[in-house]
Amino acid sequence: MSLGNKPSKTYLNIKEGKIVARDKEGKELIYDYVEGYLGEITIKERDFKGELVKYWYIDIKDKSGVVYSLSLSYSSGVAKSLFNSLASATDFSKPIRIEPYLSGDFTKVVVYSGGERIAWKYPELPPIEEVRVGDKTVKDDSKRMKFITDLVNQINGAL
Repeated sequence: MSLGNKPSKTYLNIKEGKIVARDKEGKELIYDYVEGYLGEITIKERDFKGELVKYWYIDIKDKSGVVYSLSLSYSSGVAKSLFNSLASATDFSKPIRIEPYLSGDFTKVVVYSGGERIAWKYPELPPIEEVRVGDKTVKDDSKRMKFITDLVNQINGAL
């Protein structure tokens, strides 16, 4: 169903190494991957247990015209890995494939462009720093997340 000229979206998440959608009754539909043409990547805030939390939304349009929007937690390892891989893509007119998998207890992701696996563009990310807040030491990933956001801006600029 579409409203005006805007196609409706099917929202996806990644859970336990799989792509997850929900049908109209709320039942989980499980897939090994999502594949199509990369659309805009955006950041939106969602209410999570009374707190506003940032999420990435990666739009992917399949060959039949269905638009999927993959939602990932803002600072998740999967999001960082996905964007670092997409930064290596040289031609966004080719379909991309996002294939999550479990490695031990952790979800990881492999990305393909035009059927070929693409590696991270940057093997080293800015380090997470430790800062003192009062009498506690906390991890500060703000420089790393700025780097990732800059990657996303470059990817969006190439679309």
